[in-house]
Amino acid sequence: MSLIKSLMGRRQFLIAAGAASSSALAYKRLAGVIDPSLNAGNAMPAERSGAAADVVTNKYPHLLSHLKVRNRILKNRIMHTPSPPHALQGPENFPADSYRAHYSQMAKNAAIVTIVEHFGQYPKTWSQSDTASGMEHYSDSIWEDIPPVHNYLQQMVEEIHCEGSLVSVGKLQSSTVEEAVKKAKQWEDRGYDVIEVGERSWSGIEAVKADLDKLEAVRKATDLIIEAVILPCTPGRSRGPSMGMGGGGMPSGRGEGMPSGAQGGQMPSGGMSVQAQAGRGSGMPAGGGIPLTSTYSDATGPEMEEVLEMVRLIDGLADILRMKDVGHCTNHPNSFVMEKDKPLTLAFAQAIKESGAKIITAPNGGFHYPELNDEWIASGKTDMVAMATPLFADPEYVRKLYEGRAEDIVPCVMCHDCHGVSRTSGPWFDVCKVNPTWGLSETKKRSIRPPTSVKKVAVIGGGPSGMKAAITAAERGHKVTLYEKGDALGGLLRHTDYTKWKWSYKDYKDYLVTQVKKAGIEVKLNTPATPEMIRQKGFDTVLVAIGADPAVSRIQGADGKNVYNIMDAYSKMKSLGKNVVIIGAGVYGTETAICLAKDGYKITIITSEKQLIPNEAIGPHNMENQLDISQNHPNISRELEAVVTGISDGKVTYRDAAGNEKSVKADSVVIYAGLKAKMDEAAEFSGSAGQVLLLGDCTGQGGTLQKTIRSAFFVASQV
Repeated sequence: MSLIKSLMGRRQFLIAAGAASSSALAYKRLAGVIDPSLNAGNAMPAERSGAAADVVTNKYPHLLSHLKVRNRILKNRIMHTPSPPHALQGPENFPADSYRAHYSQMAKNAAIVTIVEHFGQYPKTWSQSDTASGMEHYSDSIWEDIPPVHNYLQQMVEEIHCEGSLVSVGKLQSSTVEEAVKKAKQWEDRGYDVIEVGERSWSGIEAVKADLDKLEAVRKATDLIIEAVILPCTPGRSRGPSMGMGGGGMPSGRGEGMPSGAQGGQMPSGGMSVQAQAGRGSGMPAGGGIPLTSTYSDATGPEMEEVLEMVRLIDGLADILRMKDVGHCTNHPNSFVMEKDKPLTLAFAQAIKESGAKIITAPNGGFHYPELNDEWIASGKTDMVAMATPLFADPEYVRKLYEGRAEDIVPCVMCHDCHGVSRTSGPWFDVCKVNPTWGLSETKKRSIRPPTSVKKVAVIGGGPSGMKAAITAAERGHKVTLYEKGDALGGLLRHTDYTKWKWSYKDYKDYLVTQVKKAGIEVKLNTPATPEMIRQKGFDTVLVAIGADPAVSRIQGADGKNVYNIMDAYSKMKSLGKNVVIIGAGVYGTETAICLAKDGYKITIITSEKQLIPNEAIGPHNMENQLDISQNHPNISRELEAVVTGISDGKVTYRDAAGNEKSVKADSVVIYAGLKAKMDEAAEFSGSAGQVLLLGDCTGQGGTLQKTIRSAFFVASQV
């Protein structure tokens, strides 16, 4: 019986991984479950631990309830928003397999799936830039307008319909009423169900009035569900290059040293690209800082009363109203600009419902958590919720809700790496930090081999990569013991316990800890594992995930009592003085500066680099919020291209970019000199078992959460 249970566990993993080999099919006869060739899909970052749920329960009756819209019934209250991944598709003139598979996964969850039908120049072209946007937003979905390509598009539509979902084709742009009706009928004939009518998403009453006749004509001529999109301005949020910081005393203008000019950079329809250069330190001239790109240059959107007036105009003409905050940073929110339980557009949806309007509301931007979504729908604050990235992080989001396993949903950390890793020099692909198979080819996913026997596995290290490896090995049916030298799991992610500004990463860390417990993994805390100890335990396989430590700085005075490394700056935050100097920037240093500044500390960042965060780390959206805050927050000043010469007597001395010797007051100093991979220590475990595999940061190939999680999953999948 125990053998059958273990095989069922491995079988379950194979279904999630999309394995369809002859060995995998053999498990079908033992487990009595569905042929895996019919269940091939994305391997989950942490699939179900233990036996399958026997009883389907619905703890989220409002979120998962049906909803009648015009002449159709929605299967739930979730709408997938326009989110064509920047680099999921190659140079094909048609939707490639990975692209189609992605949207099929979205259809397993959302009642409405939004695709992009965008015919254009072929062969494809794209625009390169050193700004955050780089590649034009829809370059992946520019198709050649020929019948064989329409065939593939129609197949993709049918694949979405197979899941009981409706297909929204996005924006219907036309200059006349006649053109709007003609195009709408064409899309209806092609099998689309939902369209957005209008030249662009509405940001004011006049824009709505210009499209009213088109709305009415399309409604009379077709049975399509009509979606309206309004870009409201969240009260108290600034716009343009310093948009929507919230929670930290952000000014409403551009911030000190921000230029008023704009440099060109072509964007697709929907706004202008603005590249603003912030200078070194407060009040620096333009041209010496960090590129900051915004879709909207000082864009302003309607506030509450205007939004309600816009709704009164379209109520009865449009069926669904989707709202997205007008700010480029705030319409791609993360934990630095949004509180977990306060998505920016919820207040607008609530006001619309309270006004008595009949239009169905679907706010988006930060609606990730099912218990909150269900509560908001139940209380009448909104009718639906719109989302995209949570479904990338966990393509089994809705299935887990039906099975009463919301705690097993992989939380999206809102990093926006799914928009692309790089826009300047590569790598040219999309990733998800927490879903290791997202963005990879279907061929790669199917290449995961099934386990052939139950093994005794040791995992060394309880950081994110170690936990992920242990969970993956346990899902494959192995008996796993996890060794952690500290008193808690979490590794470098434990710093999120000490700041409220990285709550999305804390949620992910806590999720991994929960999955370790649910998987039946034996955890040994306060247990430094040695090669000899592991050798004596007789493990079949050892997975070494001992990670990296903050590098020790050689700056004179770096060993002072008021000097902290990047991790201690969080756990010992209450010991910091008011004036904090952070030496070293990059992603980690800059985010630390933001967390401390938003908690009231006066921060000076000193870095030898020309930028706080390299362009390669920015991507289209993933670091824009952090850049915006670091450049505009009143508690943060910067010294770029500067060299620190010493730390002493409550100050930091440095040589600025011009070669001048300067100093700045420092009650406390935080040093980020990078991470040092424990490669030598990891290599010592060679020979401690028949199979020893290294993964994560200790291989020297990590450095980011995404890399360590992907490494952990695929290395553990070899066991």
